[in-house]
Amino acid sequence: MRASSIKARNDRLAQELGHKLDVPGDDLGKVVGRAGRALPRRLRTEAQYMELAQTMAQHPKLYPLIDLRRVKQADRALRGHVRGRDPGKERTDRLLGQVAGVVFGLLVFFAALVAVLAWRGVIGPGG
Repeated sequence: MRASSIKARNDRLAQELGHKLDVPGDDLGKVVGRAGRALPRRLRTEAQYMELAQTMAQHPKLYPLIDLRRVKQADRALRGHVRGRDPGKERTDRLLGQVAGVVFGLLVFFAALVAVLAWRGVIGPGG
């Protein structure tokens, strides 16, 4: 595996992670940084190692220090984590969750309003 192949692997991985996690970015560091908690800590650490390996691969004396097996395992683990994700469905679920929160808040507000109006005698059987 050459330096160019490590860079190409990281670029392909960044594109896939960016698409599946619905975050912008053109390199692995930006995508992982913007993904935040969507990636577990262990996978963020693996992505950081892949970036380090890309940097080390550009230097001839540091290249032999790269653990290529770990790079392949990290790539496999990151791709496996996002394999079954559907960004469109996640966006829809996030929107529905926000709408449900707003509707619940309005329901509580109107229930409290009716309770206060009934308590004050503005509405109800004696009004």
